[in-house]
Amino acid sequence: MCGFAGFFPPINKEKDKSLLQLMLNKIVYRGPDDSSIIVNNRVALGHHRLTIIDPKGGGQPRLDLETRDCLVFNGEIYGYKKHANYLKKIGVPLLDLSDTEVLFKLLINLGIEETLNIVDGMFSFAYYNAKQDSLYLARDRTGEKPLFYSFYKNHLLFGSEVKTITQFPLIKKNLSYEAIADYLHLDYISLEKTLIESISRVQPGQYLKYQNDKLISKKYWKLNLKSKKDFSEKIALTKLDQLISQSVRDRLIADVPVGLFLSGGIDSSLISYYSKKFSSNIKSFTVKMDNSSYDESKYAEIVSSHLNIKNHSIYLNENDLINSLFEIENKLDEPINDPSIIPTYLVSKFAKQHVKVVLSGDGADELFSGYSPFKYIFIMKILSHFPKLVGRFFYSIFRNIKSKDNYMNFLFLITQISKGIGYNANQQIFRWLSSFTEYDIKEIFSKNFLKVYSKNNNVIDYLGSNALDTNLETHDQITKMFFENYLPNDILLKVDRASMYNSLAVRSPFLDKKVIEFSSSIPNKYKIKNGTKTILRKLSSNRLPENIIKRRKHGFAIPLAKMLRTSLKSKVSDTLLSNNAKILEFVNKEKLSKLLDSHFKGKDNRKMIWSLYILEKCIENNLK
Repeated sequence: MCGFAGFFPPINKEKDKSLLQLMLNKIVYRGPDDSSIIVNNRVALGHHRLTIIDPKGGGQPRLDLETRDCLVFNGEIYGYKKHANYLKKIGVPLLDLSDTEVLFKLLINLGIEETLNIVDGMFSFAYYNAKQDSLYLARDRTGEKPLFYSFYKNHLLFGSEVKTITQFPLIKKNLSYEAIADYLHLDYISLEKTLIESISRVQPGQYLKYQNDKLISKKYWKLNLKSKKDFSEKIALTKLDQLISQSVRDRLIADVPVGLFLSGGIDSSLISYYSKKFSSNIKSFTVKMDNSSYDESKYAEIVSSHLNIKNHSIYLNENDLINSLFEIENKLDEPINDPSIIPTYLVSKFAKQHVKVVLSGDGADELFSGYSPFKYIFIMKILSHFPKLVGRFFYSIFRNIKSKDNYMNFLFLITQISKGIGYNANQQIFRWLSSFTEYDIKEIFSKNFLKVYSKNNNVIDYLGSNALDTNLETHDQITKMFFENYLPNDILLKVDRASMYNSLAVRSPFLDKKVIEFSSSIPNKYKIKNGTKTILRKLSSNRLPENIIKRRKHGFAIPLAKMLRTSLKSKVSDTLLSNNAKILEFVNKEKLSKLLDSHFKGKDNRKMIWSLYILEKCIENNLK
């Protein structure tokens, strides 16, 4: 686990090292154990290392003295030892025992395509091929590890976070209104876009090749939902058991202590069960909230006691949440309207006191239909036949009723659901999750923003039509949208930043290549039957307590609506209404003030307010 930055070709012989150091300075937390730079007449690469595999070896940037190829790499290659054995078998010498060395020698000897096809892991890397005089940028299949790029004249700039590139002194930092519009609708920025017009994101399962001033992109992997198999549920359970077991085993390999995130939900509990099989002394880490509506710790204790795992709990009150917010908002450069980044950050900080790596249950909801709307697709299809005006009418009523602050209260749910009425079934859930409707945006945002907004299609319409494959069931269309958009751009982004800000590596066994591909072949009837994630619940039978197996999904949340009226009221309103606020370039201050005031008086505007607050902080960080 690391962070890197670089540019190709070099820019200025006298200044390249100092330029590269500027790019690296803001991401030291991604790799505080070691740091190094290579600048030669063809490429400039810099790297911060978090040491997990082969502490004495594995140094980066990598340089092959014979070929002059170079590599910087962030992440982990799982099962790398079998690839090491293959390389030795064909006579390729390895300089150390690290997965970095294995990846590097695979790239040199097999090339980019074959290497990406055979490796499994979470990774992003920049690989310079000296013979071709070309640079490759690549990212893992699901987007666990980030990678961004931009251009200065004919020079390709790249780095592990947006801020590595914005630190480059000659880069243009114009805001992308199109990306901001996407964020307002989705709560994250999608596709290749970022807040800065000139900076792009390498997509999951994609690699780029830059050669002779030309950039070529290629998708080397896509989720295949057309491969459903007609096997029995018993066969599916047996195979899934084998695959998850092996995935967990692979992800427990490290030369440093490894632990677990444990919430007491089915996903993290199942990963804990398999982890205990292979690591008898493994520890787990849990958050305990002072608001009972949001606290899951009692379920985590049930699981840890059942599995005989030593569980460490950290008690969080509102002051802890607020204090950590200061730390997060000063580093965050990609807007993500997911307040659970705060407790995720705090449990990562807590875990880092004991271990350097943790396993998590991320990805199970997307692969095994864990979200509640998967149960109600037939209702979504009915709602799609109503006029959109019906949804707008109900939304205008519900949003003006005073709300309770409990987790997922009924008024909050029906208000969000009303946003989707009249839209295609595969789009509705993303409108439910959205902070702003088109009407909210037209009411609050200024003319200069709306001029750009009106020229671009709503991103949810675009993603929905992109996922609309007549050969796929609606269930699979929604799965595709979750997997390709929500998972990498919300869930995995949140986990990466929250953990990396604390120099902690998080590994996700459900995102193993074989697990993903097998899950795609499982008939949907085994995933949704009298509830969500049916096949995982059956897999948990006789392994986890019955009350955990039957437990409903509970998101990792904080009492945000209440906090915005109390402990966060001054901080948020002072930030958003300040004359120096960057968002006032495109948000109407008077309308924004009314939005805040109505929330303070009891209406529930938490999603819109938090969306704008995080957006403001990210813009500030990008324009520093």
